[in-house]
Amino acid sequence: MTWLKVKHAAKKGFLLAKKFWWALLLGAAFIIVALIAALTRNAAFLNGLLDLMDSKREAHRKEMETLADIHNTEVTEKSARLEEHLRRRAELEEEFKKRGETLDKDKEAELKRLVDESYNDPEKLAKELAKAFGME
Repeated sequence: MTWLKVKHAAKKGFLLAKKFWWALLLGAAFIIVALIAALTRNAAFLNGLLDLMDSKREAHRKEMETLADIHNTEVTEKSARLEEHLRRRAELEEEFKKRGETLDKDKEAELKRLVDESYNDPEKLAKELAKAFGME
């Protein structure tokens, strides 16, 4: 019965080692550098490894901040497009009510496409909306 437990524990250990190989490699490097430093009585190797770890951690932090900034910019732009779409839709619905027409799903899909394609250029958007919906 104990042989099965040992075999099972070895399989679990192998799976963990396979998943966290980088941590094992880093730990082994740390131990090797610590042994070299202890043998040579010079902590320069250990300090070099610690500096390397700090620089990698800092680079990772900066990368995460950059990704967060990019994500926030995308969310802001998406919100701006949605607000522009809703504003244009309200204007079109009001214009269509004045003319006695309704804004059906096809016209609404066309409006969304136009706003998504050219929301950065208001003049182009106004021209395309006027042409598409006959408000010239």
